[in-house]
Amino acid sequence: MTGTVYAKLKASGDLPSPTGVAMEILRLTQDRSATQESITAAVQADPAISARLLKIVNSPLAGLSRQIASVSRAIALLGVRTVANLALGFSLMQSGKRGTCRAFDYDAFWSESVGIAVAARHVTNRRGGFAADEAFTCGLVCQIGRLALAATCAQAYEKALAMTPAPDRYELAEIEQAVFEIDHNELAAQMMTDWHMPRLFCDAVRAQDHPDDCAPQAGSRAHFMAQILHLARSIALIMPASVVEREALAAVVVEARRLGIAPDVFTDLFDTISRDWHEVGEVLSVRTRRVPSLAELYTQARQRRAQLTQAVPAAGDLPENCSWEARGDA
Repeated sequence: MTGTVYAKLKASGDLPSPTGVAMEILRLTQDRSATQESITAAVQADPAISARLLKIVNSPLAGLSRQIASVSRAIALLGVRTVANLALGFSLMQSGKRGTCRAFDYDAFWSESVGIAVAARHVTNRRGGFAADEAFTCGLVCQIGRLALAATCAQAYEKALAMTPAPDRYELAEIEQAVFEIDHNELAAQMMTDWHMPRLFCDAVRAQDHPDDCAPQAGSRAHFMAQILHLARSIALIMPASVVEREALAAVVVEARRLGIAPDVFTDLFDTISRDWHEVGEVLSVRTRRVPSLAELYTQARQRRAQLTQAVPAAGDLPENCSWEARGDA
């Protein structure tokens, strides 16, 4: 049934899709006879993709010590597969910044997507198992099904969004399934399949809301990537929030621990992710903000709770070793 629904949405011609140049870059990277010169020429055919590629290679995300001014040099340093994946993401961002679904916050969507991408990259760097740049691209497009429903079914999606409690990322998929007979995770996975992204990433996106309850076999690479995407989105939902409750902070620490990231390590990792999210957002012209450290966020949450209960916060609110378990919050 979902295949039939996807075919109808695709036939509308309104699905977000990479530019012809981005698809040509993807094709060339899958062609063993393609040269770096031909790939460079394809990238340079799209000034917007070229500009963003150079911005990324010169951003803190790439970690290079000197400025790169040449597209061919950027491709050589990043690798053709990474460049192809980035081109796909950049072209989607270029065409998906605005739309007609009034209830859909396009700026917030891309802000969250960049947050997921940066978080997925850093978590993958910490845990291994995948190329970090592939994790970045998978994170960038893993929510693209929401943008697709806003683009193809604007009025109906406005009603679906109105029925969803704002912070509830799980109920939205259930409402989508009831209204459209497909949810944004399945829709994203089918779009990614059309773009020839690796099957394991497509399977991971299908399972990202409930990694342990969905199809990828426990212990498989798809299951591992689904866990990474779930944690990455948990982080991405915290970073832009003006108020973060203690329970949300404790929950994300527990989630990181399930991936083998200890609480004290996660504290530093979160702070690095939030800093890079802000910097990469500036590079990609995506709305972000400067995020307090995880320690500060937790202290703020405890102080709000204390004010509500007219209690005095305990001294030494967040030990330097971030022993979340000792306070019973994890």
